[in-house]
Amino acid sequence: MTPIERFGHLGRSPVQAVDQGDQPADQAAADARVRRAVARLAAVRERTLRVRTARAGDPRAGHRVDHYVFEHDGGELRAVMLTPAGPPPWPAVLVCPGRNATLERVTGLAPPDHPGRDVAAHLTAAGFRTLTLDHGLDRWADPAALGGRDSGDVLDATLRLHGGSLLAALAEDALAALGWLDADPDVDGVGLFGHSMGAAVALHAALLRDEPVPLCAASHLGTYQTMIGELLAWNQYVALPSILRHADLPDLYAALSPAPLQIQYGTSDARLDPADAAAAGERITRHYEPGRAEVLRLPMGHGTDLAEAAGFFTRTLAKPAAAEVAVPAARVFFDVRARLDVLDLVDDALATGSLTLGPTGARLEELASREIGRGTAAVSSGSSALEIALRIVGVAGRTVLVPANTFFATAASAVRAGAAVDFVDLEPDGLGMDPEGLRAALAAHEDVAAVVPVHLAGALPDSLADVLALCAERGVAVVEDAAHALGSSLGGRRAGTFGRLAAFSLYPTKVITSGEGGLLSALGQDDLDRARRLRDHGKRSFEENLHGDLGSNWRMSELHAAVGLTHLARLDEVLAERRALAARYDEGLAGVPALTRPALSPRCSTNHYKYLALLPEGTGREALKRRLRAAGVRLAGEVYDVPLHRQPYFAGRFRDRSFPRAEAFAARHICLPIFPGMTAAQQDRVVQALRDALS
Repeated sequence: MTPIERFGHLGRSPVQAVDQGDQPADQAAADARVRRAVARLAAVRERTLRVRTARAGDPRAGHRVDHYVFEHDGGELRAVMLTPAGPPPWPAVLVCPGRNATLERVTGLAPPDHPGRDVAAHLTAAGFRTLTLDHGLDRWADPAALGGRDSGDVLDATLRLHGGSLLAALAEDALAALGWLDADPDVDGVGLFGHSMGAAVALHAALLRDEPVPLCAASHLGTYQTMIGELLAWNQYVALPSILRHADLPDLYAALSPAPLQIQYGTSDARLDPADAAAAGERITRHYEPGRAEVLRLPMGHGTDLAEAAGFFTRTLAKPAAAEVAVPAARVFFDVRARLDVLDLVDDALATGSLTLGPTGARLEELASREIGRGTAAVSSGSSALEIALRIVGVAGRTVLVPANTFFATAASAVRAGAAVDFVDLEPDGLGMDPEGLRAALAAHEDVAAVVPVHLAGALPDSLADVLALCAERGVAVVEDAAHALGSSLGGRRAGTFGRLAAFSLYPTKVITSGEGGLLSALGQDDLDRARRLRDHGKRSFEENLHGDLGSNWRMSELHAAVGLTHLARLDEVLAERRALAARYDEGLAGVPALTRPALSPRCSTNHYKYLALLPEGTGREALKRRLRAAGVRLAGEVYDVPLHRQPYFAGRFRDRSFPRAEAFAARHICLPIFPGMTAAQQDRVVQALRDALS
């Protein structure tokens, strides 16, 4: 009886990501789902290896031998590097040995005890620099203390108690070693090799790596149910816990597409079922484009065909023509740790049935209050936050003044709150509301109930002080539209603390997101309490069915709050990354004199929600965007391309009005892509594409 036959009722049926018949309609999306599942289950951390000790060994057979001990946050990692004769750079292969291999035998420093064991030595003889890892499974405990148990099994059991697994830890080591090789100036291209258990490690490192990498996997092919559940020939740590809820082993290999892949398996390998391995191989090659995946059925046991492995890396690590780095307009990114945190919070909400106005939303409000510096309520969107704020002020039947250059929702929220709107031009030297234009608008309307300054692109202008002073003179409430500005400040004072109330957006494109959602901050507790009533149809309390206000359903669900709380907890690192990217743009764009930057206040610490640049007079923005798209660069959306008085909804009333500075800014500015995980190569591509397009 197999474990599945005995306890199958406790598991779930495997989800096969690779269609065994026709290809899925969206193959790339299916592969991406598998990779995301692996990332979630492995939950690896990004590690950087540091060399603690390095020792040169005796040259062997014309190549150099170096012994390394690396250290990282998780401990230490031993490795041996073999470097071929001849000048650099060399293509490199990271070698992940099998369970019973030793560094000395894999690297040829001792005679091999198994066919193909000395794979690193053979690859180096073929011209590759190799780095071979010691997985360290037998060095952590005294064998006598193990009582005959396999040391890897004990390690894996311990890690699983903490929500991890041995395979994930080993893949984390391999990822860090790949990163170390990538950073070596003498290395030109990297590949991955693994045998048996090492093949499982190499496969998962390849799945977890952002950039594709050629993989050669030997003696590790079939389905998990057969390999682990029926043959009983494999330790459980060659698979991630719960992986069959998402994918089987062939699906994992297939999800590497289109990266080059070679899988070797032997017809006399006692640890594999030949029919099971052959069927798995057929599924993988059917998923790949022809010629991109090699599944080799070889006359061998549980070993490696060294010539086939060397030939594979020779073919796949040949230097290709330089490819341009594609740059999207934006990217929403949550790393694995963040996704797991979200899942835990969502699970709590589903388990307790608290799906709205629950403890997660309350924690989000507490954290937001600390970050902003005022009491905060979580609501369904930035637009609803604005409307609630304006209803609290009491704008119905009166006038609200907003900038001419802002998102439609700024004015629409006032209209929905019962107000009439008028617009104010952009200030001459920044991105704020023009104080002189505001003075004129206040004089033209005796019934102004509120002024809504907008912190455009995350920037707070020095002119905000004049706006606040003018409103104070007239006794007019200030409601900040800080939709773009979470984390920004002016003179050390955070956005959202200048007006009576302020609204923030947590839309997916924003610096911090909850998926859909917003935040409302208030100077006074009475305003905050009323905001919380209005978001829930004006109910006096969550428990009472008594309504003292005409509110609406502006609640944030606990599921959205889970995303928002997790993301907001990382605000400092999000801001640090965006500011570093902006500084790099500043440096690179200094060599593109045709572009200028808006004059932001030196007192403003912006979150760089958008990175703005101004085109030369007469430059056609749409034509420029087409040229950039042809070069693989997409610009982010403007802020904004059509001023409010030109929007169809308002155009009739404002047909004869002009706001020249808002119109000029709307026509001339562009927003460069700036997003989480943006690479230096992507930024360089943007700068070069702009230089070429504007030259």
